[in-house]
Amino acid sequence: MGNRTEIATAETGTLPWLARKQGPHAVRISGRGARLPTGVFPTRLAKHALGVIERAFPNAIEPCGDALSAALMNAGPIIHPPLITMNAGPIEHFDKWDIHKEGTQPAIRRVTDALDAERIAIREALGYGKPHFPLADHYSRDGEPWMYARDAHEQLTDSGGWSERLILVEHRYMQEDLRLGLSFLASVAGLAGVQTPLAKAFLAIGSAITGEDFAVTGRTLSSLGLGGLDRAALQNLLAEGFR
Repeated sequence: MGNRTEIATAETGTLPWLARKQGPHAVRISGRGARLPTGVFPTRLAKHALGVIERAFPNAIEPCGDALSAALMNAGPIIHPPLITMNAGPIEHFDKWDIHKEGTQPAIRRVTDALDAERIAIREALGYGKPHFPLADHYSRDGEPWMYARDAHEQLTDSGGWSERLILVEHRYMQEDLRLGLSFLASVAGLAGVQTPLAKAFLAIGSAITGEDFAVTGRTLSSLGLGGLDRAALQNLLAEGFR
């Protein structure tokens, strides 16, 4: 349209608020982001963008580089695919199921950590440095603080806000975090030359559960129009933008 105004888009690695709708006019907020790794597109406008966001969330924003770095901080595709698939039986059986309290058992946590290791391997292969915000820190009282405060998981599970009826094939953990988020992770892994057996396994299981081929309907570099770029071209686009 001839408008040459430069726009900076920034994204945090997780939601600034842990919030849950409690009714038509009520939202429960059980936690606030304490450390929000934030990437900017294009990165040449990062100083301006981060300055704006810092005013909204003072003392919480941590620059993490470009937009792809921020995308690879997204915890949703790591936490939620194991929860929604490995709890499929009780989700379909019980009228209500607290996927974060009843569903987060030691076996699932071990799988989550292994899936997170695939995410971190992709970040390292693409040259992104620490901190990688390993998900294990979210559940631990030791080590580095995670994106939310130390007691955020306990506040979430104690709130009772996640005890609800879940529709397995329609739930956003399946349709957003697995179908879109995990397919994107696997796609970037291909560019980085990293093997992701767990990510591919969950995509296959999710496809079988829903009867939908997530390899076709998911979000990939190709579906975003970036499939023809090699690593150098993609990094240049992330830095300079569409100019």
